[in-house]
Amino acid sequence: MPFKLNQNTNWRLNFYLIFSGQFMSGLTTMIVQYAFMWYITDVLKSATALSLSTLMMFLPWIFLAPVAGVVIDRWSKKAIMIGMDLLAALVAIIISMTIGQFAGGALLTLLLVAMLTRAITQVFQQPTLNTIVPAIVPEAQLTKANGQIQTLQSLTAIIAPGLSAVLFGIMPMQWIILLDVIGAVFGSLTVLLAYVPQTLPQAEDVSFFHNMRLGVRELMQHRGIFQYSVLSLIAIMFIMPGASLYPLMTTQHFGGTIGQAGIVETVWSVGSLLGGLFISIWGAGKNRFVAIFSSLVVMGATFSIFGLLPSNQRGFWIFAGLNIFAGFGLAFMNSPFMAIVQERIKPEMMGRVMSVLMALTNIGAPIGLMFAGPLADQFGIAQLFILAGVATLITAGVALLLPAVRQIDKK
Repeated sequence: MPFKLNQNTNWRLNFYLIFSGQFMSGLTTMIVQYAFMWYITDVLKSATALSLSTLMMFLPWIFLAPVAGVVIDRWSKKAIMIGMDLLAALVAIIISMTIGQFAGGALLTLLLVAMLTRAITQVFQQPTLNTIVPAIVPEAQLTKANGQIQTLQSLTAIIAPGLSAVLFGIMPMQWIILLDVIGAVFGSLTVLLAYVPQTLPQAEDVSFFHNMRLGVRELMQHRGIFQYSVLSLIAIMFIMPGASLYPLMTTQHFGGTIGQAGIVETVWSVGSLLGGLFISIWGAGKNRFVAIFSSLVVMGATFSIFGLLPSNQRGFWIFAGLNIFAGFGLAFMNSPFMAIVQERIKPEMMGRVMSVLMALTNIGAPIGLMFAGPLADQFGIAQLFILAGVATLITAGVALLLPAVRQIDKK
């Protein structure tokens, strides 16, 4: 194909080509995922069911992420990206063709299987993307590039909830699911046309488990990165269950509608977009630990306030408005830390370390989600938000007390 990019292509053109495809693929995926959430919220009205659906999206990160890292470091990154997109498209076609034959609990099971399968493809795709970035972007531009990625992801999250809510009201679920096929094909084509450096050859043919141990060992050599990863695990263990119950917080605690639930998700995403734009233009400051620490404080404070709001429409609009600060904080929690990791880890170890890091970071969500649904059904969703906020503030305090984490941005 004569129009494919090569190693002499301007890195910005190459970078934007890849991530324009990922934007489209991510947008269609999120539209479908929100459609699943609206169904569970509208029909089942159960915090446990909603938590279970979110749990399906995190379980593969625990069991498959270390294996994915070995695959990423040994196989063609293009093949992985395209193969996972096409697998997601195939699953979407199958679910679309069969979903009309199920109802009630059986339909929920089918939706959970769809979410689980899509998460498996993400376990391979997301770390691969994170290893491609430092391979095509100059080191001095990594923080801003990650800010731009955060901006694209936030823009996706802004558009998806409202659009999904509209489509949920006017289209059969079968047709909404097929949007994932369109996004997957577009994402595959852009990766196919882009220039992605070849995977470095391995010095020896060693086992998967040995490679995983190498990734863990490399990560632990960077004490600040490793310690913050553990703290991030703890924070996410409390934050994610609350975030997964946003629709029920809106409809049950505040007495709102599915449309208002979409508004909350959109406001959160606008905040995240603003945070990503800020980082992509101005960076995250000379000491990126300050940005990371501040993000934890903002997330903890806003979640604590959420649980104290009155259960009426006035409380809802305060809840919706404050989410712009929570979303802004989320951008600074992710992008600066990812840039630090990409700067410190050796290229030939990047895939293994990135997957181990993501497994370590994401293991907190399933742990929290296993308890969040039943606790929310028993004691109320508001109390869950107070617990999440206080725990996140404590995590921020611990980060400040650990010297290695406090100096994480010092080479």
